[in-house]
Amino acid sequence: MGTKNNRGNNKRTYALYEELGHLRVSPQAEVPYIYKRLDRQKDLPVEERAYQVRVPVPMEKGVRKSLRTSDRTTAIERAEDLVLELKSVLRAGGTASKVTAEDLVSRFLKTKSARIREEDEGKADAGRRSITKERYVLIEGKLRNYLVPFLGKSTDVRSVPLSKWNEWESWRKDNKHTRSAKNPKAITIQNEMGMIRECWKWGMENALLPFSPKLPFQNENLITDDKVRRDTWEPHEWNSFARRVRDWLNTQSEGTEKQVWDAFVSYQMVFFLANSGMRTGELVKVKRKDIQFYERGDSNVLKTIIALVKVHTSTKTGAREVNAMGGEFAKRVWDKSEYKKKEDYLFCHLDGTPFTTSQFRKKFEQMIAYTNEDERWGKKFVPYSLRHLYATLRLQHGATRSALCENMGVTETYLRKHYSHYLTRLATADLMKMDKEIGLGATPIAEGKDFVVPDVK
Repeated sequence: MGTKNNRGNNKRTYALYEELGHLRVSPQAEVPYIYKRLDRQKDLPVEERAYQVRVPVPMEKGVRKSLRTSDRTTAIERAEDLVLELKSVLRAGGTASKVTAEDLVSRFLKTKSARIREEDEGKADAGRRSITKERYVLIEGKLRNYLVPFLGKSTDVRSVPLSKWNEWESWRKDNKHTRSAKNPKAITIQNEMGMIRECWKWGMENALLPFSPKLPFQNENLITDDKVRRDTWEPHEWNSFARRVRDWLNTQSEGTEKQVWDAFVSYQMVFFLANSGMRTGELVKVKRKDIQFYERGDSNVLKTIIALVKVHTSTKTGAREVNAMGGEFAKRVWDKSEYKKKEDYLFCHLDGTPFTTSQFRKKFEQMIAYTNEDERWGKKFVPYSLRHLYATLRLQHGATRSALCENMGVTETYLRKHYSHYLTRLATADLMKMDKEIGLGATPIAEGKDFVVPDVK
């Protein structure tokens, strides 16, 4: 067991010291060795103490760790596995040094941040793998707030066993960090699994993690379930909401000028989104140059304002044109805003800055809380519910699938999966067909009554 190496002769520290001459991480490296410590596990006989291993690595500190066994044969086998793993990492350009969970996430996010595209850039401009700033913020929050605490910020990620990921879902539900304290939805956990898998795969590709044929959550299908539908209103439910939300707007009239204006704009956004099917992220980027208003009407249909909107290329599905009913809601903001230049944002604050999706969501949540929508109908309404309302009503009133898909920027496959329960009601009516059941109308604001919206007809 002993050797001529001075290390083995250290009577105060080493016992059962043995060099493994058949193992080296490289021809230039010193020989690895196993040993037991005299100053650890003193309550046990030396024979029952765990073996340690030291693997020298040129130009680095090398690796020192417990082999978690008192058996010599098993210790040598584990040391051999460790050396082979280190060889693979070093050949791939990696390091033998400890990689903490915090360090892995930081390095991954640095790569991700380099792919954030400019505000006005789309994937066609910045590349298919580019991401929006909002998407980056979401990924960063998920990984820093959940993945790092889950593993432990100082944990060496190279030693995390695959079985560890079996604990993720239960751990995640016990560590909600949400205002409502409700369990995260299945789709939320599924999306987080996808982020973790991407981060882990990146770590392998960059030699920070040992290669494994299996990634975290290897038995999970992380493809988003397209059959997941968000709650939306039935026509009679919407009519009730439209009446009640008018009262919410009136309650805002006692606020500051900024609060009154923001309430007015967000109210118009709600009705315009319900009439257009646009995503909130698309609407907040609309500038005055991107929208045109038309008056539509004949002997059978009351005259109404419709809008043609150019969706910006930087949005989720890129540039397209949207035919929108309810143009009067956008027209109200158009007329009252002090920002009249073509490059000015339409749905903006008093200082001309555009609404953000999170700012609109907060106003929307205030409206939903005021009208008690969730409790009244036993549903959970979110801004995306407005898009679903639009699609549902258009299908009910006979819009063709092709016209609706073009207008919403989705495929027919997507439409079928989300709205299959309405497709049997399809007819061949024109996309802009009007019906009293839509319940989206509110009489225009009369001059001199800027922030008081009259009763819905």
